[in-house]
Amino acid sequence: MIKVVIVDDEPKLRHGLQTLIPWESLGFTVTATATNGKEALSVIEEVTPDVVIVDIRMPIMDGLQMIQHLTAAGRHLHFIILSGYADFEYAKQAIKYGVAGYLVKPVDIREMSASLQRVREQIEKERLHAEQSQKGSLNKDLHLHSLLLSHEKIEDPEKHRNKTKDAGLLWSGYEVVVISPRISDAEQFTALNQLSAGLKPMIEGRYKGVVTILPPYTVLLLNEPIRGKQRREEWYNEIRKASGGLRFVAASGGGVSVPEDICSSYLKAQEAVKQAFFSEKDRLLGPNSHALLPSTGSLRMSEDNAELLEEFIFKIYYSLDIGNQAMILPLLKEAAGYFLNQGQEEKPIKESFFFLSNAVVHKLTAGSRMEWKETEAVSRFLNGIFHHEHLHDLVEDINRFLIAFAKDTEPGGKEQEFKKMIDFINRHYADNLKLDTLAGLLNYSSAYLGQLFKNKTGEYFNTYLDKVRIQKAKEFLSQGVKVYEVAERIGYANVNYFHSKFKKYEGRSPSDYKNL
Repeated sequence: MIKVVIVDDEPKLRHGLQTLIPWESLGFTVTATATNGKEALSVIEEVTPDVVIVDIRMPIMDGLQMIQHLTAAGRHLHFIILSGYADFEYAKQAIKYGVAGYLVKPVDIREMSASLQRVREQIEKERLHAEQSQKGSLNKDLHLHSLLLSHEKIEDPEKHRNKTKDAGLLWSGYEVVVISPRISDAEQFTALNQLSAGLKPMIEGRYKGVVTILPPYTVLLLNEPIRGKQRREEWYNEIRKASGGLRFVAASGGGVSVPEDICSSYLKAQEAVKQAFFSEKDRLLGPNSHALLPSTGSLRMSEDNAELLEEFIFKIYYSLDIGNQAMILPLLKEAAGYFLNQGQEEKPIKESFFFLSNAVVHKLTAGSRMEWKETEAVSRFLNGIFHHEHLHDLVEDINRFLIAFAKDTEPGGKEQEFKKMIDFINRHYADNLKLDTLAGLLNYSSAYLGQLFKNKTGEYFNTYLDKVRIQKAKEFLSQGVKVYEVAERIGYANVNYFHSKFKKYEGRSPSDYKNL
């Protein structure tokens, strides 16, 4: 049945139309009535009729105002206007809004029935056309999905091409764009449909391609490849406008010239989206858009991963400890470059940075007790590592946190810097300290730092380090610690080497010193 709403301020006319017109036999049903245009707006919103029979003259909001409001809101309704003889010129204004009929009061039943018959025929044509369009759209979607997902060799290319033509998808060129909303799985369905609805007018309405949904993506099949950086930026901005504020990642798969290669473009676009963590943000990604960070520089690529990670931890901690904040970000980028060159995926890289950051924090707080607020801040920061969507942002955030956490100030000249280095050696004598490592962290050449060290201490770096270690060894030996354990504690892996060094500086063996 076709639904009808009657709008008239005269109760007799409303009642008469309801009872005198053979609605059911004409294929209609009266679902509601209203006394003026304003009331009718609420009624129409509630019952969603197909036809509105409306008086042209009514209080509060007249019929023409109501038609104007509904038309501007995009409501497609069939209107039949009722008016007196004096209102004919006024009623003609409604013609531009597509009124289906115009009847003069008092209403003649035969004229009303004839108008309703014409309206019914028009509505049936529209419904048939909509069904055919929907069926055609469904067939187009099915074939589009087969083009996107089919990776098998096409046995009959000519037949396949004819299907593509029937679906309206036979074009001179193609490129696939996939859009992945950054949203929870529970909200994915709504987000994909929101993106699709926002993009269809821009893509299909302007004959630039078609839009479909293949969870977890909204997919665009464009009828020409995207060429040039400026065009990619324009497409990204168009997608952002259509997204309605949704966070998303978008990538294209490269241009292809035949329908059989659409699946290849789709696969490449998917892969680019999956690699978004390693790419630049706020741009339309492509097959070759990975933004790799600097390479590993002088690091020895053959070294064990755990050993390399420990070296990064040591360098970052030492840079923070001596107040050289400028070295932190380059070291973090170098670490990221190493992880990338090792072929690590997003999750392992985040785990590596979690371990690195946690170790640096523990070194910074060694020997002291963190307050509850500091512990909470560290916990939030470490957990947040796994929520970053881009590697660049992750590295920047770690840099900011570590510098803030270390509460460093800018170094006050070379004298203060040197004092910090001496203090560091006295606290970390057991580590594998090297002059060239410290020189790199301080932005000095090894030769310059070695000479500076000799001028300040009267000793060469290695001699000074040995003497600090031997002094610590004497303290441990006096406490009754075994000789081989002392060697390990002060940084000598070989106990015989420790014997020779101890005898060189003390004139006796560690055992003899212990037995004094």
